[in-house]
Formats: sequence, structure tokens, C-alpha cells
Amino acid sequence: MSTAIIDTININWARLELLPALPYSINSTSSQTSLGLAFARQTGVHAIGSDVRHDFDAWPGDFAISNAGLTMFSESAHGGEYLLMHITNPDLLADMRASSPRQIFHGDKQAVMLAWQLRSLLLQKDKDDLLLQEKAGLFLQRGLALSSTPATAASLYAQDKILHEQILDCIEDQLDTALNLEDLATMANMPLLRFLRSFTHVTGTTPHAYITERRLQRARLLIRDSNLSIADIAADCGFAHQSHMGSAFKSRLGLSPQQYRKLSA
Repeated sequence: MSTAIIDTININWARLELLPALPYSINSTSSQTSLGLAFARQTGVHAIGSDVRHDFDAWPGDFAISNAGLTMFSESAHGGEYLLMHITNPDLLADMRASSPRQIFHGDKQAVMLAWQLRSLLLQKDKDDLLLQEKAGLFLQRGLALSSTPATAASLYAQDKILHEQILDCIEDQLDTALNLEDLATMANMPLLRFLRSFTHVTGTTPHAYITERRLQRARLLIRDSNLSIADIAADCGFAHQSHMGSAFKSRLGLSPQQYRKLSA
């Protein structure tokens, strides 16, 4: 299985990797503490800190902190885009108060936003090193803050996650159509405002931002792996028109679809 990396870069105190939505299988022990955030849902099998393997279901917005020395096996038949940051200067972790060798935080809006910004910077041909280090520092700072605060009620998150599982499936099945927010709220059996709060609590993004993210991820795959025109890809991914997709690319990734196609060639 592939373990290809879309992009990787070393900064003074860390190594950043952008992992693609491809099948993967890893079995290793990291010598460094790492922070990672999932951009998309992915399922598979893993064994963390033991030989016992379990099915896993990682959701968009899951933010994981794994201590150095942790043995990890993980395998997925499809993978999902993932930002990974390895801390090469352990002195920066002096304030970390980890309650376990691996912690996962769900739906943290600040972490998700910083991960989007880091991804955009990693995809640039001419990288802004100063800005990259600044955003990476804020991403680490957010991880340190989360690791030192009491965990939120896991039961509440689990309830919201169950409610939204069918919503994510519906979005995935109808990504090429004009999705309606009120219809999604009705499917979740929630008033509109409660649905907005609940969805954001689980994923770290609003429904609109999440749908745009999934459309962009699908568009990037088609741009990379097909010869379809940009206009056809926009239609296939549910964008209103080509310029709508172009605007979303520029806003979220800092690149036009044409620039992304050249980058992926």
C-alpha cells in the first residue's frame, strides 16, 4: 500500500507532512511527538501502544497528539488527507501535560482552521517560510493548550457523532447536487440553529465549510487523476460553475484549479 506524501517540509523545530487520500499501511515507533489533524473521514484498523488491533473511524476535525516512543500500526483501504507535524525540538513540549500516550480532540475549530492554513502554505510552490513557521507554532500552541485542559464530555460528543453519521453519508452521496441546509437539519431531526451548533461541535466546521472542503478534496483528486476539463470537474463536484470552484480553490488552498493541475503534473 502507498505511503506517499503530497508535500513535506522541515522548519527549525518540526517536520510537516501532508498525507494524501490514498490506501496506506504503517507499522512503526516514532522517535518524536507528533500532532495530526484529519481533513476527511477515514476508516480502517489500528493498534496503538499494543498488539491488539481495533477498527477505527476517524472523523474530519479529529486532532491527535501522540507521544514519542509510541508504537503504532494503522491501515486503511482508502485513507484520507491528513496533516502531520513531528516535533524535532522536544524542549518545546516542556509544558505539555498529556493524560495518556495518545490524545484525540474532536471538532476544535481553531485547530481545523490552522490546519487548513498550513495545508495551503505547504501546497505553494514558493513557500513563505516565516508564515509557515508562525502557523505551525500556533498549531503546536493549540495542541499544548488542549492537552493541558480537562477533556470535554465524551458522551456528549458520541451522541452528536451518532446523529451526524447519516448526515456525512448523505453529503458524500449527494456532493454533486445542490445540498440544502434545512433538509440536512430535518434529517438530523433538529431545529436549524441546534443543527448548526451540533455539526460544528463534531467536525470543527460549519456544514457549508465542510461541504466545500469535501467538494474541493474530490475536485483535487479529479484534477490529479483525470483529463476532465476544469468546468466538467466543477459540475461533477457540485460547484455552481467553474468560477465558483476557482474562488473556493483560491480561498481555501491559495491556488487556482489550473495552478493545482500544474503542481500535480
